[in-house]
Formats: sequence, structure tokens, C-alpha cells
Amino acid sequence: MSSDLEMYQYGVKSNRYSSGRHPSVPPLDIDQSPHTLYSDDTCVSTPSETQTVIDQPTVQPRTYPIAWLVLFLLVLLRSAVSIYQTTFSPIPAVTAEYMGVSLTAINWLANVQSIVYVILSFFTGWIFETIGVKKSLLLAACLNSIGCWIRWIAVQFPQPSFPILMIGQVVASAACPLTLNIMTMFAATWFTENRRATAGVFVASNYGGIIAYFLMPAIATGKERIGFTLIMVAVIATAAAVPFFFIPEKPPTPASVVSTEPRPSYFGGIKLLMRNKHYWVLLMIHGLNVGISISFGTLFTQILTPYGYTNSQAGILSAVALVSGTLGCSVAGPVLDITKQHKLFLRLMAPLMLSTYVAFIFIIQKNSFAAVLYVNAMNQFFLSFLVPVVIELGAEASYPVSESTSSSFLWQFCQIFGFIFVLIMDQLRDPNGDPKDNLTHGLIFQCCAAAVCTIFCFLYNGPMKRTEALKALRSHDIDNLAISKEDQA
Repeated sequence: MSSDLEMYQYGVKSNRYSSGRHPSVPPLDIDQSPHTLYSDDTCVSTPSETQTVIDQPTVQPRTYPIAWLVLFLLVLLRSAVSIYQTTFSPIPAVTAEYMGVSLTAINWLANVQSIVYVILSFFTGWIFETIGVKKSLLLAACLNSIGCWIRWIAVQFPQPSFPILMIGQVVASAACPLTLNIMTMFAATWFTENRRATAGVFVASNYGGIIAYFLMPAIATGKERIGFTLIMVAVIATAAAVPFFFIPEKPPTPASVVSTEPRPSYFGGIKLLMRNKHYWVLLMIHGLNVGISISFGTLFTQILTPYGYTNSQAGILSAVALVSGTLGCSVAGPVLDITKQHKLFLRLMAPLMLSTYVAFIFIIQKNSFAAVLYVNAMNQFFLSFLVPVVIELGAEASYPVSESTSSSFLWQFCQIFGFIFVLIMDQLRDPNGDPKDNLTHGLIFQCCAAAVCTIFCFLYNGPMKRTEALKALRSHDIDNLAISKEDQA
């Protein structure tokens, strides 16, 4: 066992209660060294039977009403970020004509988001642990707002400036990893164990994307409407940023006993993740699952238009799919909180997700609107259901590494895969096919990637370390209460 990890074992007297716990939780006097609960790299320990306890009241973890308000504000911010992200996806042809660039250049407005996401995700865990949840979200809100206003400035010139538009895109792109990677840390900070998955799915749900895919084709009906579209997005971003100046830093008392335990440092946590084979499997699952979705969503309009579908039809299809995906996330949270059957649903949803990618190869044809609508909705439901499953499994398998660190790298991997898949599928466009510029080969490629993802889902069999640690802590608290009552008697 490494010396870095030994510092963070559950029963270390000098660290456990002096600095790791929330100040509202009373300290315990540990007289004996602990017995280890796990023997692998990420070990947690249980207290010895000979420990004595200071007779003080225990603060019970709870979810405060203000937690739901803060969650609502975060969902609004995530929606504003999603609207920024998908501004041009439903209207690529109109945007390309207005800016005087190619469709490939418009695709790079999405690609640059993935690049920024990948780079910044190396540091998001450190940022979250250094400045906390509130300041991290405030930083994200400000960057999103500033970037959106820069994009609006880019179209105020007689000849719209694509380089300035790209600068605004880069600045606002920093908001996405800051608001999404914080999902598990935010939930662990504000919500108790039985509500954590539910809170997380609200953060992960793409409400803004739903709005964008309905709104953008309706507003940007011609190139002369691009300027109005961008100022509308900037106003939404600014309105979503203001409340974060006033939210509290954290709840009055901890929402979880585990959240108050000492954790490895950021870089110590990375070392533990690098040696955790179960976490690597989850990286592949999440990277492939969400990466395929990113590339498919980015190119969806371009996949459909060769078959005679309009931007408005593609926007409706995407919006309905996003509604279905949001439903999948929303259902997954309570189901996981109630059943705790993460691995079962991992293996159940993966083959269903794969079946939809197989179907896309055959049903994306002319005059197949209803079939595409149905399969796309099912696809988004199944893959979105998998997202909270994998994120929660990542926090479980990587414990005691901070949730912010494990989550950051999971989301980073999906952006890496998404970026690569967009480039590959763009190159698989068939300019001489029937119809011209179809992406059938790209659909076959994403089906193969989904098959690999499904295989990894069946291979995964990692431990639930965070849950076991919580059980050990609860058992210890019950023993302490019994000892305290005996002393009083």
C-alpha cells in the first residue's frame, strides 16, 4: 500500500476528524489502529472494537430544502450552456452560408468544444477541490455569458468574422466541463445518499438541447436571423449566471457521512485511478456511449438532409430524442436510488442501445420520418439511462478518490471519443453515393463502436466501495450509540 493512501485511511487519528469532517460533526477519540476493510489500492478501514467515544450528539445527514433550489439554478445554468453548445447544430447550412464557410468549418465549432473539454477536464477536479462548488459554478456561468456575447460581437461587422466567432466559442466552451464534471461532487455536497442519483440526473439532463433544437430552426429561418439568434442566446446565458452570485457555499450540515471523510489529494487520486482496472473499463463504456451520441448529434442534420429532410424536420427529430433522453435520465435516477442494481441495468440497457444503432443503418431513408423518430427516441432513452449508471459506478469503484476527480475523467473521455468520432464520420461522407453526401458508412462505424461498448458493459464487475464504506460507518455509529447509552446507564 502506498504511503499517500495510508494518510487517508479511515481510522488515522491525526486526519480523520481534525480536518476531514464538517465542523458540525463531533470528533471521536480513536485509541487503536483500524482494521482495513479493503485490501486493494483504494482501501477504507473500519474502527477497532476497543475505540472509546466522546459522548456528544450526532448530526444526522439530511437534504435541506435549499438544496433543491440550488439544484434548480444549476439545471438552468446547464440548460443555458446546452443552448450555447447546440446553437448551430440544428442550422448548419444557414450558418455556413451566413459566415461564408464550409460545413466542415461549422463542424469545427462543435469540435473545438470537445478539445476545450478534454484539456480543461485535466484540471476541473483540482478547481472544484480548490475553490469549491459555488465559485466553480460562478466561474462557469461567467465564462458562458462572456463567450456568448463575443459570438454576438462577431456578427456585428459588415462581413461576419468567423475567427471572432470561434474565440467566443472557445471561451464559452470552458463552461461545459465546469458544470457537468461537478455533477457527482455537487450531489455529494448537497444531497443525502438516497437522493444523490436523482439529483445527478437532473444535472446531466440536456434540457437546453431540447429547447435549442425546437427554437433554433424556428428563429433562424434565414441567414439574416443569425444575429438575433446569437443575442438571444447571450441574454439567456447572462440571466442564468446572475443567481450564482447569491447561492450559499454549502448546506448548514453535511448531507453525507462519507462526504466528510478525508480523501486523497487531487494528484494522489489520479494515481489511484490509473491503477484501478475497474475504472478503466468504465472510462471505455462512458467514452464510447456518450462519444457516439456526441458525434451522432453533431452530424444528425447532415445525416438526414441528403434524404430530403429539412432543417426543421431534423430539429423536431432531435428535440423529441432529447426529450426521450431526458426521460431516460430522469427514470434512471430514482430507479438506481431505490434498487441499487447498477450492474443489472448496465447489462440490460447496453444491448438495447446497440439495437437502435443497427436499426439506424436501415431506416434512415427517404420518407421514413416516423420510423426515424421512433428509433431515435429509443436510442436516446437507452443511452441516457446508462449515463447516471456509469457515473455512479465510477464514484463507487474509485472510492476514496473524490467524486469530482472520477467524474471529470469520465466526461473527459467521452469528449475525446466524440471529437474523434466526428472527424471519422465526417471523412466517411460519400460524395458520389446515392444520395450524394450520405453518411451510411458513418452509421455503420458508430454501430461497431456501440458493439464494443456493449461488450465492455458485460465485462464490468467492479466493487461498490463507497456503499460498503457507508455501511461500515453506519455500523460504527450504531455501536457508538450503544456504548454511549451503556456509559450513561
